Amino acid sequence: MIKRHLVYPLILLSGMSFSLHCEQLSVNNILVAQRAQSENSVRLPTNSPILKIVSEQGSKEDKASLRSLLSQFSTLKGTFTQTIVDMQGEELQSASGELFLQKPQKLRWSVQAPDESLLIADGKSVYNLDPFLEQVTIVDQAALTQSNPLMLLISDEQQQWDQVSVVKQENTYTIVSLTDNSPINKLILRFDAQNKLTSLVSYDRQQQANLLDFSDVVLNQHVSNDDFRFSTNEGWIIDDQREQPQSK
Repeated sequence: MIKRHLVYPLILLSGMSFSLHCEQLSVNNILVAQRAQSENSVRLPTNSPILKIVSEQGSKEDKASLRSLLSQFSTLKGTFTQTIVDMQGEELQSASGELFLQKPQKLRWSVQAPDESLLIADGKSVYNLDPFLEQVTIVDQAALTQSNPLMLLISDEQQQWDQVSVVKQENTYTIVSLTDNSPINKLILRFDAQNKLTSLVSYDRQQQANLLDFSDVVLNQHVSNDDFRFSTNEGWIIDDQREQPQSK
């Protein structure tokens, strides 16, 4: 069987692959990495000061500020560039494509380079389409998103907010998971003056960093429900890994 190393959308599948321990990088390191992406080379210093959180619990005011900011859009469309780096700052993977979000819990993540792939989340199931292998893998969405702070982007469930602390510094929000089983330790969101999301960096327990830069972001534009419906070509292999209901 042919296998390819795919760059997955971190919003749903980050627990399966990417990101890095939060203690490894400082905010300055992240900014250096983001600037370096334009040169197709990411080099994160390994001897930089440890990023210090103002409070382990953050503040209620900062959490409320981020929650209010994210509540201002129901849909988000844009393009992205994604870079995965290890703890030494060496680039492991890169990709680019288009992203559609629709609350609650719908996602369309289309990778256009270096290899085409498509992931659709309809709120219940996740469909990962690989044109090269002519295969679709289907999994339960809840299994991928439980205790994942990235879900704050597409869900406003109180349970998700109770599981994180938030610290704000100008237009940057640092989100730290308070649960032991979260695939993401830390998430950093940056917004521009118009409150549009410009970049996202996540860190997990696998000591890798996932850096996303967004462009051409449009908020609250109509998104067709067809964008979140699964369809495939006849003859493709369908690997349905969803938990099947037990027969009575």
